[in-house]
Amino acid sequence: MAFKDYSFLSYVFLATAVILLAGHAHGAGLCDNSPNKLVCNSIVYKRTNPREASVAAVHKLVNQTKVAKVVAHRQTNSSEITKCITLFDGAILNTRDILAKLDAGNYTEANSFFISAKNKYLGCNEWFSRAGKTNPIAKSTKLLIEMADVGAYLTTLIK
Repeated sequence: MAFKDYSFLSYVFLATAVILLAGHAHGAGLCDNSPNKLVCNSIVYKRTNPREASVAAVHKLVNQTKVAKVVAHRQTNSSEITKCITLFDGAILNTRDILAKLDAGNYTEANSFFISAKNKYLGCNEWFSRAGKTNPIAKSTKLLIEMADVGAYLTTLIK
């Protein structure tokens, strides 16, 4: 009788392991060709659907953009910081457009809005570069650029 119980437990363990590994491998597969696997994995986590991962990328991008705005507001006031804050606001508007395009099934345009958001983050860096100054929020903009790249990448996976 004890032998039957052990067999049953081994089948349950095996089935659980197969389910977990198959799900994890599929989710990880979304990030295989990503421009930044670390950022992609933090967004995708256990998601296996590229559309759901793209929506998650939008929400994470909005959240991190708001964090970057807070960091920017804490900096010494300058025209470059003011421009960055304006660009961050524009990027948040882009994310609303991304969600609308995803809902409408227009993934090419959703991808374009991710790229537009990325260009806004790059613009923040550009304003400091033009002024011959070091961007005090460079770490924030670098993360935002990488997240926008990953979001754009994820939209290309949607079928």
